[in-house]
Amino acid sequence: MRKIRIAVIAHYCRIGGTLTGTLNLLKALKNVVQNEQFLLVCSAGCGYQDIDLPANTEIFVYEGLHSPLSRYRFERVILPKLVGRYGPDVIFGTANVGLPNPVSPQALLMQQAYLLYDKSHYPDIHLRLRVRIAALRAQVKNSLRATDLVLCQTPVVKRRFANRFGYPESKIRILRWAPPAEIGPASADGLPSTLDNDADSLHVLLLTRFMPHRNPGTLIPLCLRYGKELRTKRVRFTTTIEPKDDPHAARFLRNISDKCLDDLIINVGSLSRADVVKYYANSHVLWLPTTLETLCLPFLEAMSIGVPILAPDLDFARYVCGDAAIFYDPWDMESMFSKILLLRDDPPLRRQLIEKGRAELGNRDKFAANWDEVAADVLRYLRLLAELS
Repeated sequence: MRKIRIAVIAHYCRIGGTLTGTLNLLKALKNVVQNEQFLLVCSAGCGYQDIDLPANTEIFVYEGLHSPLSRYRFERVILPKLVGRYGPDVIFGTANVGLPNPVSPQALLMQQAYLLYDKSHYPDIHLRLRVRIAALRAQVKNSLRATDLVLCQTPVVKRRFANRFGYPESKIRILRWAPPAEIGPASADGLPSTLDNDADSLHVLLLTRFMPHRNPGTLIPLCLRYGKELRTKRVRFTTTIEPKDDPHAARFLRNISDKCLDDLIINVGSLSRADVVKYYANSHVLWLPTTLETLCLPFLEAMSIGVPILAPDLDFARYVCGDAAIFYDPWDMESMFSKILLLRDDPPLRRQLIEKGRAELGNRDKFAANWDEVAADVLRYLRLLAELS
């Protein structure tokens, strides 16, 4: 088996599920590597430099700004020269884009759902993000002209990507994902101080930054409209919002206090991964009122730990959650409220959803057993691509 040199372009992966998944993938490489060598291009301050990578891996850390001008200069001038000097047999872009004129065959992993859904799924998007999405869409189109393989985490993404970009489905492969390795079954020990252990309460966890497609802002009108019923039923929502998340995040946090919703919505801010496990273990439901995803790692985390899921009745959620979720109409507030009460009043249903979640994760046609499997699949696809060139 000949030696294969792989250039991994990962500096785009800096936050959220894209970063978490990419870090888990890279950590697993050392367990499955055969005769591959790597160049890793990554961003500073994201955890890449702490990974135990395969021997002989070269790392280039981008320490510049992530402003459009700085990134444009790096990606158009510095990055192509960097990759060209390395002389890879194959290039792997871990977040949607690669090089417009690569020196070798190129594969891309799609991890940006904004590219796949229309504006009805994110009507409150701010102008800055709208411009970024338009620029990213142009980058993807530019990269696809010289891309030999696209990896998608689900058939839903494969279909949407092929339709949106006119890319042949014959050149798209499904890359089964796994729950993050650092998130697993946990006991209820270490109850967070913001939660109570009252058996009559229902703790609903909204584990997300404030992002337009995740729609945590929907909590405000929901609690204003159904506040009396929610208080009577002792339903409590935990959010993980920081003011810096989004231009609308600070207004969301102000509304909790200004509209006297502090008893219904408890915001704990950004959580460490260790605290994430504690909040999962002590919550009764995971609810993400999201309207677009490529996969949504919190769904996999909830199924792994054993938390029922409340999910929007949309294609990505139906595929990922299967029978492990209760679905609601994401455009209908009454539907949201009625399904929250259903989960509140039916503990046996919640237990059934937990068991079904474990069964869904055990479906090897949908999900990998662990990150070693994911990394091995990636290397198999990349090696095949390199050997065909």
